This record gives sequence, structure tokens and C-alpha cells, in this order.
Amino acid sequence: MRNPSRSQFNSRLRLAMLGLALALPATSTLASDKETITESLKKHMPGIPIDAIRETPADGLYELVSNGQIAYVTADGKYLLAGDLIDVANRQNLTQGKLDEQRLATLKDVSSDRKLVYPADGEKKHAITILTDPTCPFCDKLHNELPALQQAGVEVTYILTPRQGPGSKGFKLSSQVQCADKPKQALEQAMKGNSVDANACADDVIKKNIALSSQLGMSGTPYTVLPNGATVAGFRPAKVMLQAIEQSSGK
Repeated sequence: MRNPSRSQFNSRLRLAMLGLALALPATSTLASDKETITESLKKHMPGIPIDAIRETPADGLYELVSNGQIAYVTADGKYLLAGDLIDVANRQNLTQGKLDEQRLATLKDVSSDRKLVYPADGEKKHAITILTDPTCPFCDKLHNELPALQQAGVEVTYILTPRQGPGSKGFKLSSQVQCADKPKQALEQAMKGNSVDANACADDVIKKNIALSSQLGMSGTPYTVLPNGATVAGFRPAKVMLQAIEQSSGK
């Protein structure tokens, strides 16, 4: 390969510098807007956690991520909007798409000691996560559909998220199940309304799960996160759930 001539080298260098010069104002504006928004929110709404501030396709409008939820704020930090951002031309709900991505990313960070995994029978075709509560009747009903889901090639991961907080029966039972020697057997007992002969977890596993449920937008149990991050609230028979799973997977 021939080395470029000096004139060719100078020309390429000028193009690179021009590109850098064009990029700098945009970067500078982005940083300045983020700083302005952050200062405004901290001053006027100090209770709001700021997890991230990102650009959106809409000029002058930024995405604010706060405790797993998404809102929008103007570049001057003066106005906050709650609701979905819709790409009109493509009829696409951009907010829901981002929330779905966030749920999947959040679940990836959950350690294995906070999960109960029920493998698919044979080849795994899909994977879903169900937030469940051993004292919730509809969770028990969905639990009865578990064999049908496994037989259809669905791996199901449970995360115990009692609807009521520390001190409740569901919280204690969830903690006992999670830290039992055989958690799946303990869950079977708990789902049937029986007591569990195990000590509660010494650490705050269930408290972490409750905080997680808030990040995932859970409003009640059971709460299912589909393969694409979309959610199904409440009980669904296996047949209906499979339709949602396949639609989520694009099949």
C-alpha cells in the first residue's frame, strides 16, 4: 500500500479537524442543558432522584430517568412532562420502548440468590420473569400454569416480591422460602397456604426485591416481564400467556 502524499495527509487532517469543530458545539450544548436541568430539579424538586438525563428526538426535550420511571423535561429545566412520547410518523411509543429496555437491563443485574429459576422442558424457546407473592391467590393460580409454560419451552424465573412490606405475613414467608434449603419445595408449601419450616434470610434480600419491583413499575402481583421487557399484570392462563410471550418475541 502506498503512503499518502503530504498534500493528501494535510487534506485528511483538515477534514478531521472540521468534523471535530462541528461536533464540539453539540456536545457542549448537551452538557450545558444537562447541567441546567439538574440544577433546576435539585432546586425546585429536591426529592426526585436523577438516574439519567438523555436526549430525545424532539428538539429541546430531554428524557429524565428517575427510579426506573421516565418523564420529560425542557432544556431550560422549567417544565416537566409526564406521559408517553409518541413518534407520530412511525406510530411508535418511544417511552414504552425505553421502559421495556430498562426492565431487561435492570433484571440482568439481579443476583442469582434472589431468583428461583424453573427451566424449560427440553429446548428453551423463551424466558420470562414473574414477580410473585406466596400469599397472593392469583400468584398461586398462575403458579399452577407453570408446568404448561415449561412444556412449551418457556424458562420461568420467579422473584419474590410480597405486596405488603416488612412485618407482613407475605414478607416473612417470602424470606423463609428464599433462604430455605430447598426453596422450590418451600414455595410449593407456601403457595398451598402451609407454613414453611425455615429461618428468614439474615440479610435484606426481600427488601431489595421490593425496591426492584418499584423500579420495574409493578402495581400488583403477579407481574410478568416478557422477553422484550413489556409486562403483563395479573393472572393469565398459560395459553393466553404463551400468545403474549410469542408476540413479545416477534414469533
